Amino acid sequence: MKSNPKAFWIVGLTTLLVCGGAGATTEHTPLTWGADLRLRQVFIGNVGLNEDSPIADRTFQRYRARIWGTYAPTETLSGHARLTWEGRHYNKPDAEDYPIPGFETWYSGGILFDQLTLDAKQIGGLPLALKLGRQDLRLGNGWLVLDGTPLDGSRTFYLDAARATLGIDRIGTTLDLIYIDQSADTGRFPQSLNGELEDQTEQNETGAILYAQNKQLIENTELDGYVIYKHNRPKETLGNIRINNGSPFPSPADSGDLYTLGLRAESKLIPQWALRAEGAYQWGTRNDRDLDAFAFTGRATYQFTDPLANRLHAGYEYLSGDDPGSASDQAFDPLWGRWPQWSELMIYQWTIDSRVGEATNLHRLNAGWGIQAHPSTQITLDYHALWADQNSTRYANQAANISGEDRFRGHLATGWIKTKLNKHVSGHLVAEYLWPGDYYAENRRDESFFVRAEIYLTW
Repeated sequence: MKSNPKAFWIVGLTTLLVCGGAGATTEHTPLTWGADLRLRQVFIGNVGLNEDSPIADRTFQRYRARIWGTYAPTETLSGHARLTWEGRHYNKPDAEDYPIPGFETWYSGGILFDQLTLDAKQIGGLPLALKLGRQDLRLGNGWLVLDGTPLDGSRTFYLDAARATLGIDRIGTTLDLIYIDQSADTGRFPQSLNGELEDQTEQNETGAILYAQNKQLIENTELDGYVIYKHNRPKETLGNIRINNGSPFPSPADSGDLYTLGLRAESKLIPQWALRAEGAYQWGTRNDRDLDAFAFTGRATYQFTDPLANRLHAGYEYLSGDDPGSASDQAFDPLWGRWPQWSELMIYQWTIDSRVGEATNLHRLNAGWGIQAHPSTQITLDYHALWADQNSTRYANQAANISGEDRFRGHLATGWIKTKLNKHVSGHLVAEYLWPGDYYAENRRDESFFVRAEIYLTW
């Protein structure tokens, strides 16, 4: 649907006027509500690592407004809803340069519920809770389960799910059983209120998760174990074109059944040291090929005791890649973990050999430093050395994007400044720079950068 500046601002202003009166909690009533507004300016250089592309450079603004409310007639029963709208304005690229018809310089987007749940606690007098409906899910550090809507950026993260949680206090364990039924687009209830139909992921997805967490077996240590099943049913579109954020782009769908078995540990056994590690084995079928994949991520952080709270951290991540000499598929699937876990810039560059935000076929070494520069402000600097595990791509038509001769993806430097002035106002500035390596084809080795400024208001 074609947008225009007038409609864009009418929708935006209406939403903001509604949000401006939010944030009140009426005393002696079961109703609570609030709102937030996120304003972003984004600059990206050389998406696709080819400076000759007319759409390599991106400059745009993002405006996201949300309003939510919770009604709890009793202490054990509640309903929750959150309404979200995000608009964009693109300074670059120009609409006439965009290779696919339908690019919207002014994008007014959908108005949709990204949370709509019914919660029940202490069911039958037991330590059992149930949450039904559209909800945000984060398991562990979100490595494999956090974002069910990777194609809309960080506008939403929701999964349509049913989650049962059982607490077993005598052994310090929590059990979660989760069922997921995720639509590929916003056309299913609760649909966007203004009729805007957008792709949220490339396939319809069904899943089941059994997740156990123990905090008692080892002192100062959290141990998690999980089994995850995911069934992918492709949403077929002409040319695999997906539409979101006012931008049509090609992205293939997956089919098949994935099974993932994993363990996670996070510990502060040693004073000043924080350690975490997570590993997973994956099998099943994907796109008519047998899948056999592995992954690991780990990080160690040393916290100094100086007044500025200096800290150092180092980490390693491995996601297996597809062996081009094998009939089976070894590329690890990050499931619902397609979000910027360690890089905002790489979210855009993964499309060279995978899909938006879909990290796979990776070795990553990381070292970083952080400091509490001011009571309200944190600074973090990181360096990442990146390699491919195999000289291969997720899809055959991407083979021309890599050299086939080297596995070094490149050097990535990232920096964050985060500030929180008070409970209503916060913000950040993030900058990243990538020096590509010879894993990429010769026409995809141009240096790339990402810069974003954000102001976040909440009531």
